[in-house]
Amino acid sequence: MVNKTTVAWRIGVLLLLFAALPAGLYLHETRQIVGTEAMLDVSVSVKTISHVEVDALGDSVWTPTSGSGFLISSKECEVLTNHHVIAEAARIEVYPRHWSETTGIPATVVNSNPRSDVAILRMSECAGIPQATLGDSNVLRPGDEVYAVGNPLGSNPDSITRGIVSHTERFTSGLIPYLQTDATISRGSSGGALFNRAGEVIGINTAIMATKSGGALGVGYALPINLVKNETDKLHNGPPTWGEAGVEDYLTGLTEREASFFQVPDGRAAIILTNSPEEGPSKDKLFAKDVIYEIGNTNITSVKQAQRFISGHNPGDQLTFRVIRDGEHVDVDITLTEGWETKEPPGADYYVGHLGLSFEMWDTENDLRGQYDTPVITKVHSLGPAHLAYVTSSQKTIARNGPLMLPIQLEVKTLTGVAFKGKHHEVHSIEKLEDLAARAFAANLPLLLEIETWGRENPLKFDEPIKRQKTSFHVIQPALTTAAAPKTDDSDFDVGLEQTEPQTSEVAYLNAERRR
Repeated sequence: MVNKTTVAWRIGVLLLLFAALPAGLYLHETRQIVGTEAMLDVSVSVKTISHVEVDALGDSVWTPTSGSGFLISSKECEVLTNHHVIAEAARIEVYPRHWSETTGIPATVVNSNPRSDVAILRMSECAGIPQATLGDSNVLRPGDEVYAVGNPLGSNPDSITRGIVSHTERFTSGLIPYLQTDATISRGSSGGALFNRAGEVIGINTAIMATKSGGALGVGYALPINLVKNETDKLHNGPPTWGEAGVEDYLTGLTEREASFFQVPDGRAAIILTNSPEEGPSKDKLFAKDVIYEIGNTNITSVKQAQRFISGHNPGDQLTFRVIRDGEHVDVDITLTEGWETKEPPGADYYVGHLGLSFEMWDTENDLRGQYDTPVITKVHSLGPAHLAYVTSSQKTIARNGPLMLPIQLEVKTLTGVAFKGKHHEVHSIEKLEDLAARAFAANLPLLLEIETWGRENPLKFDEPIKRQKTSFHVIQPALTTAAAPKTDDSDFDVGLEQTEPQTSEVAYLNAERRR
């Protein structure tokens, strides 16, 4: 028979266990908490605009894009993102978390590499933004939990999703071994960080698997952070560089069965040239229908492998290509050239005035143009104040009108008012607008432009009248011309307001689509 002391002892132990249970559950849940706030704090959104181009109809067009990034150096204010986010950028702005200003922090490109799709940006200031911790992508395994931070669709900053690593070395159409994940990422999230549970960056969100119409399929790709570390080290030391043999665009793969018809050794697969190079280091050395089965003592069995192997060498390196030509085995020595071509960015437009806009008055026209009694924006000049303030111009399209294909006015932008020094000014002439712009420039004060957009309810029904659709506001800092005007022998450069003639897939990247 159990005595009273034993019973009391057992009851005491049970009570202690019950008392400790909530504490144990709390500790278990605490250990499971992931520091998502810290992930969001180091992440930023990136907004860019391209240089202005003039299309076939004479309209000025530019491309806005949105992407993501994260701070890697609080000392240098450096941000990592994708090259394709900033590739055509004329202006780059970075928006940290909780940023309340209408414009972002200006940033410039330190260096970028289109081949690896890595870019380093430098912000003008980054006080208060914590620096990200970079992890080790080599230790990742399929099934590891990951968190993706970005700016999906360009209008949802500071978004975070959770998923797993689906594959650690997935090649798509290029040369990069991506991390594959099912964490939801969308267009606009390019350049954003992929975190592990410890809050370390283990990848850069770069691409998604998509339908032909651009719809996401739930498969995302991220650059492994170890590859990115290697790239950033190189980019800090100079422009990107890689070797090129000049045959990369002419290669097609041969299966083992197909290669056997050319008697490739050991029954291996190989690659074949479809055309003879007409320029570059392989000109007059490699020819159409040469079967390449070895480069630099390495067996070559696929086009991607050949491209990766060649680009992994430096310009000036010599590689021996072992080929089968007309049934004979031939060794060909190729000295690689530089694969990176630098391009001079477009220059700024020359324009007259202080806004970087061209206007026309359409109030005296007899057709649809006659309904506008305020200046119509006909052109936005590259790198002018209006361009940098995200102003767009009127647009035309080509459409059928009876038996003829004619340019049809698709959209009209009119400048209807200006707010300056606390007062709203209606604008019914170009002279009135230029006077306000000149006064604002002299006082070094911004203007608030009121712009109306006119269009059709159904843009495809060109027989419908154009109606007023919306009003938008843009803050503009009037400035002098952004590019020097061409001088003539009989006149000096003048920044006055007289009328001078101006010069004139399957895998989808995540940046926003082009807009007109």
